[in-house]
Amino acid sequence: MSHLRTLLLALVVALTLSACASSAPPDEYAYFNSPNMRSVLVLPPANRTTAAQAPDLFYTSLAVPLTRAGFYVFPSQLTQQLLRDQGIIDGAQLESVDPRRFYDLFGADMVLQTTLVAWDTSYLVIGGSVTVAAQYQLVSTHTGEVVWQANERQSVNTGGDSSSLLGALLETALNTAQQDYIPLAREMNRRAFSSLPHGPYHPRFISAAARADIPQSEQDDAR
Repeated sequence: MSHLRTLLLALVVALTLSACASSAPPDEYAYFNSPNMRSVLVLPPANRTTAAQAPDLFYTSLAVPLTRAGFYVFPSQLTQQLLRDQGIIDGAQLESVDPRRFYDLFGADMVLQTTLVAWDTSYLVIGGSVTVAAQYQLVSTHTGEVVWQANERQSVNTGGDSSSLLGALLETALNTAQQDYIPLAREMNRRAFSSLPHGPYHPRFISAAARADIPQSEQDDAR
């Protein structure tokens, strides 16, 4: 009986350890600790809005936050021009292209694919708002896998605070017309890329070898 009890206890312990191992969270740094995860090619945004100028404006806001995150970013204007020379002006035209082709053509380790889903102004009687929203994903050009993704939205209230109805209407219209989308896009990017692990050129980057010797609590503080 005691032998049976010992076997059952061993089985319970083994199952418990197995369950713990299978439920452990994935290492979000795994891809980014590879020596092949250093450079990013920013592709033209796919545009699902009615604002024709939105992709070009949004595109100009993407390189800086990626660079600050610790990655080498291919010169955006040159990339855009090279793709336009091939007749590519919208990221949707590249959706069927194997990401690994961009390594062959540019030598980039990852491509940033973005989709604009909102670049809008709206009026609600005496209120108004301006909204930008986008989907982001980084794709490895070595494996074709999505290694990071995010969805973000940023809005600003442009309603007037005049005491008269006409004054409020005019103030709302003026505020909305004068609202610059770029600061909204930059704030949206900041929030989106805040979830991206530090790249190898960031001063707080922790390599896989170094991370093995650092307590988990300190790793969390470094994010």
